[in-house]
Amino acid sequence: MMKWYILGLILSILLFSSSVIPVASITTKNITRVLTYDADVPIWEVGDSWTYHYTESMTYFLNYTLSGDIKLKVVEDTGDSYVLEGKSRPHGEFNGDYYYEGLIFKTTIFTTLSMRIQIRKSDLGVESFNEKIEGFLFAKIGVITIPIPLQFEKYQDIEFDPTWEIMPFQLYDGKYGNLSYTEIVFIKTYAHMLRGSLPFWDDENFRFIVNPIPYTCSSEKITIDAGTFDVFNVSAEREDDYRFVSYYSEEVGNVVKEEITKAFAGGTVWHSLVLELKDWSYEP
Repeated sequence: MMKWYILGLILSILLFSSSVIPVASITTKNITRVLTYDADVPIWEVGDSWTYHYTESMTYFLNYTLSGDIKLKVVEDTGDSYVLEGKSRPHGEFNGDYYYEGLIFKTTIFTTLSMRIQIRKSDLGVESFNEKIEGFLFAKIGVITIPIPLQFEKYQDIEFDPTWEIMPFQLYDGKYGNLSYTEIVFIKTYAHMLRGSLPFWDDENFRFIVNPIPYTCSSEKITIDAGTFDVFNVSAEREDDYRFVSYYSEEVGNVVKEEITKAFAGGTVWHSLVLELKDWSYEP
């Protein structure tokens, strides 16, 4: 459901092949180095991090809008995989109309989001994802404006079978193909308030199939608040269904921007996520 999102979210880290193209000298963060216009799988180290600003909305199962900054950091190298962890204080609200008509739940300074992601080193394929939003929300009932604090918890524990190879090797300008097939296995997922007294949903051991999605790749330049970057734009789209646009930078070793939309048949969007890089510590 929603957080294959931050998967897309945050994790469509696009990797590329080598081709014979002239090189350019680029100076960034006081580091001068020679960059090629192609890239292979980046080698991350424990301590490398990327901070993104995210904006997300959803109108299916649990209606909500959230935004904030999240810092994803490599905390472990298992030999075959990287483990990343991130924390955030999301801002926004959950609309209870799907379950509790008339209720609006707003985040507070006591609302936190944490996640843990395991990524295969050989191709940065996504192996597993764990995410939790917890803390207190302020509930507003109808026209009542007095905030009522309520304990809230939303949890997802997800595995990918097979490992989701969302980085289509080898990449180059003009390449096209299909992103790989996977099944998102929801080991456990729930959302509730008051320690389960007010449930939204509670499911476990179900699968969500992601079929191959056609993609194209092009080289371009993009400017965001963090700077101007030479990137590969990898756009994957299935008509009236999913659309992913990722901008990968060799300089950053990750995406600098990502846009994800999911729609019902007919084109009505039910999930939207935009990520934009703010800062990073990775060095090639």
